[in-house]
Amino acid sequence: MLALVVIFGGSLLGLVLSTSSSPEVDTPDHATDLELPENNTPVPPVITDDSKSPPILPVGVNFKTLKLGRTETFYEAMRNSDVGHSDIMSVVKACKPYRNLSKVRKGDTFEIALDENEVLHQLRFDLDDQESYILFQREDPGSFTPFELTYPVVRNTVAVSGIVNISIFESLKDLGAPSALAAKMNDLLGWDIDFRLDVRKGDSFRIIYEEIKRDGEFVRTGPIIAAEFINRGKRYTGYRFECEENKTSYFNQDGESLEKQLMRAPLSYSRISSSFSYRRFHPVHKRYMPHLGIDYAAPVGTPVYAAGNGTIYAASRNKNNGKYVKIKHSNSSYETFYLHLSRFAKGIKKGRKVNQGQVIGYVGATGVATGPHLDYRVKKDGKFVNPRSLKLPAADPVDSEKLANYKAQIMLYCYCLANLEDVSEPHIVTIAPLQIISSTTQQPYIAFAGHLSSEEQPPQ
Repeated sequence: MLALVVIFGGSLLGLVLSTSSSPEVDTPDHATDLELPENNTPVPPVITDDSKSPPILPVGVNFKTLKLGRTETFYEAMRNSDVGHSDIMSVVKACKPYRNLSKVRKGDTFEIALDENEVLHQLRFDLDDQESYILFQREDPGSFTPFELTYPVVRNTVAVSGIVNISIFESLKDLGAPSALAAKMNDLLGWDIDFRLDVRKGDSFRIIYEEIKRDGEFVRTGPIIAAEFINRGKRYTGYRFECEENKTSYFNQDGESLEKQLMRAPLSYSRISSSFSYRRFHPVHKRYMPHLGIDYAAPVGTPVYAAGNGTIYAASRNKNNGKYVKIKHSNSSYETFYLHLSRFAKGIKKGRKVNQGQVIGYVGATGVATGPHLDYRVKKDGKFVNPRSLKLPAADPVDSEKLANYKAQIMLYCYCLANLEDVSEPHIVTIAPLQIISSTTQQPYIAFAGHLSSEEQPPQ
C-alpha cells in the first residue's frame, strides 16, 4: 500500500492508494449522530433544506409499507389500509406537482404513517435516482407539506486508468468504470479535445473521481477530481478546485480556467439522461417532441449554479417546467433556462444580478418530470442551441492570491495520477482519505506508509 501525504502551510491534503477505503458518510452535522433505525422505521434522511425539516411525528404513530398489486389503484391501497377518504384526497392534491397518483403500476411502493385512530400523518416514496425521496407530512388538518430528502450515502474517491481502443466511452465500459465519466471528461477537457473526432487508438487516460454508494450499492458517479488525457502524445490535464466558498471550478496545471463564459453543465450531475434533440420520444407524453435542452440527472437538492454572469428575468413556476429560472446574460446574445427545480436559492427573484457559479436553485422533479433532474437550456439570439457545443471565451483563471494554494493542491493530484499503475494494465483502485493532521511547517513533505520524508518530492 502506498500512502501519500502533503503537508503545506498548516493544512494537509491526504490520499491513500489502496484496494479498500474508510469512507465518510455524506450526512449533515445534525444527522451524523442519529442511531440506526428499528426495522419498522424509515432510514434517517439527509435534509436538503436545513431551514425546513419535517416535524417530529406524534407518539404512537406506526409505519406501514404499501406495495401495489396488479390492477390495484393508489386509492384502493390506501383505503385497504383504513386511510380516510379526505386524507387520501388531500395527500393526492399535495403530491400533484411531483407525481400523478392516479397513474401507478403494480409493484409501486409507498410508506405511510398512521396513528391509532387511522389518521394519516405521513406519506413517502422514492424517486427514480435511488438516492432521493419525497415525504408529505401533515402539518395542519387536511393539508400535507412536501419535504424533498435524500438518503445518507458514502463517497469513495477512486481512480481509473486505461488506453483507448475505439473510444473513451468503450474503454471505460470495458474496465467496468461508469460510462458517465466519458461525458464528464468531455465537460472537463472537451474545449481542447474533440472526443468524437480527435481521439485515436493508443491515447491514454487517468482519472480520479468520486463514486457514490448507498447501503454498499453503487448509486451514481460524483465529480471528477483530477484527470489526465494524452492525445497523440500531447498531455491535457484538469483539476477541481474550490476557488470561492461553496464554488468549485476546473483549471489546468497553470491555473487557467477550463470552463467558458457559460457552463456546459451548471451542476454536479450523475449522468446525462436526455440530450438535445429536435425529435425525442417524451417519457411522459408518450410521443415524439423536440427536446431543446440537456437533462442532467442528479439527486434532489443538488445545487444548480448560474451558468454565467447576468440578470434573472424569471424565477417562477408553470405546469410543464415546474419551478424554473431564466437568466439574461451579460453577453446579451445568450439566455439560459433551468427547469424542474425543487426550490429557488435565497434571494433569487426577477431583476436580481447573479455571477457565474452562484447558486440559483436546487434540483427537483417539479412540473412534467419522471425523476429528479435539471433540464438546462440555452438560447443564442433567440434560438435554442445545444449547450454542449457552444464556442465561447474562457472564464477567469485562479485568483492570484489563491494560486499558491492551488499549486500545492494539484501537486498531490499530479503525484497520485503519476503513481497509478502502468496504463497498459487498466484497473480501478480505491483512494481513501487520511485523517487530517495539523502541522505548522511551511515545507511540503511526502509520507510513505505513514513515515514523513523530505527527501522525495512530488513532481512539479
